[in-house]
Amino acid sequence: MYKKLPYLLFIFSLLTAQSKFSRYNAKPTLALFSFAGEGMTDEDIALYTGFLRLELHQTKSFILVERIQLNELLNDKKYDRMDCNSSDCAVEIGKLVGIKKVITGSFNVVADTCLIAGQLIDVETKEPEKSVERTYIGKLEDMNPFVQIMAWEFAGLDAPKDILKVVEKPEEVKEDEKWKWAKWIIKPFNYIANRVREFLVSPSSK
Repeated sequence: MYKKLPYLLFIFSLLTAQSKFSRYNAKPTLALFSFAGEGMTDEDIALYTGFLRLELHQTKSFILVERIQLNELLNDKKYDRMDCNSSDCAVEIGKLVGIKKVITGSFNVVADTCLIAGQLIDVETKEPEKSVERTYIGKLEDMNPFVQIMAWEFAGLDAPKDILKVVEKPEEVKEDEKWKWAKWIIKPFNYIANRVREFLVSPSSK
C-alpha cells in the first residue's frame, strides 16, 4: 500500500493539472482592439478602451491577449497594420495570430451624449456573437460604468451591483402612482367643499 502511495500521488497531481488546464483551455483567446472615435480625443478613446480591457479581465471569461503580445506576434508575421479598429481588419489579425475572438467598437459623441457600440466577433465564422450598445448622457469623466458593463455583457454574465446601480435606469413611475400623493392632499379639500355646497343648497338655508 505504502509503496503505491507515490504513484497514487503522481496520478492525483496529474489529474489535477489536467483539470486546471482544461478550465484554462475552455476560455477563448480574445483580442480587444482600440475603438474608433468621433467627437473624442485619441487620449479619451485610449482611456475608455483601457477601462473596457480592465473590466474584461475582471469577468475571468477570456484569455485576453495584451496589446504588447499582439504587437510582438504581428511583428513576427511582418504585419504592418497595427492601428486596426475595423471588424474586417481585426478578424484578419485574429486569423493570422490564432486568436478565437476579437472585440471592436466605437465611441460617437455629440454634445453631452455618447453612443458606445461594440461587437464580439468569432474569428472563424467572421460573424458577431454579441452586439452591445449603450447611450450615455452627461460629463465624459463619469462614463466609465457604461463602458464597464459592456465587458460583462460580452461575457454573458451579470455585472456587479455597483455598476448596475449606476447604469440601469429605475422603472418609470406610473402616471397614477406619480400623482398619488397629490390625491391624498386634495381629498380633504374636496370633502369640505362638498359639505359646504350641501349646506348652501339645503332647505334650512332658504
